[in-house]
Amino acid sequence: MGKKLKPTQNFAEIVFNDPVLGILLVLPLLFWVLATIIYPLFNTIYFSFFNIRYIGVPFQPVGLTNYKYVLQDPSFLLACGRSALWTLINVTLQIVGSLVVALILNQNFRGRDFIRNWVILPWVLPTVVVAIMWKWILDPTHGVVNYLLINLGLLAEPIQFLASPQWVMPTTIFINTWRWTPYFSIILLAALQTIQRELYEAAAIDGASTWNQFRYITLPVIAPVLSVVALNSFLWSVNIFDTIWLLTRGGPIDYTTTLPIYIYKKAFQEFRFGEASAASIVMFLGLLLIVVVYLRRLFRESEEEGL
Repeated sequence: MGKKLKPTQNFAEIVFNDPVLGILLVLPLLFWVLATIIYPLFNTIYFSFFNIRYIGVPFQPVGLTNYKYVLQDPSFLLACGRSALWTLINVTLQIVGSLVVALILNQNFRGRDFIRNWVILPWVLPTVVVAIMWKWILDPTHGVVNYLLINLGLLAEPIQFLASPQWVMPTTIFINTWRWTPYFSIILLAALQTIQRELYEAAAIDGASTWNQFRYITLPVIAPVLSVVALNSFLWSVNIFDTIWLLTRGGPIDYTTTLPIYIYKKAFQEFRFGEASAASIVMFLGLLLIVVVYLRRLFRESEEEGL
């Protein structure tokens, strides 16, 4: 007979008192992480020390040659610069935009519930649908944007939004920001709804302006959530591949070739898998360093506020 459970004993207490059961429950997740993250990561590290051109051809060990090549490759350095620009602008626009949208949706106005339900739509749409839709909207011949701008007298001729070196990066950044801002705005809206209305009422009685209420009440309360949103926006923006690839394929003339696009081209267009693996590891180490520094700063600020 097994051990009888107390009537008041819940599932958490059972797992806590039986570590073997806890380990068994976590094992499926551990196997999943091992198969999808740990193994591919170590496999990529292993490949980065070999000259791999085609699948099935024997590997040639080259030591750190791939890393040396990547760090001296002008295309890689340009891709790093474009990734930095892409990420910085995307994160800034997404944080500001999502905060503004969340503040608007937190107000009382007619149709608010309808907008709250549907504001998430751009994020829910599959990436391929987003890319096709915006290609049609921005098409220089049949697109509605060029049609309106020309008929309003703002343009003399159509703009090649996704083919012009001058416009392609701002346009791609706008589309990516348009897609991700609703997702972050819903998270910030949830944080805003945790603020007690009495705080604003007391501040208003004391004569605090709207700006001071936002500065001294809203921002401090949602600051932890805003920090998490900024970190997620950074990680997702720097790793974006599908949106850029479907819109521009890294062009024109590599103007939108960020690090993920560079790595993909090295691996699956030039068939230089060793160099692509080395570039992946360099990118991974750079992101890891930035995240560690950012998290240490957040933890330090949290400890200081706790004191």
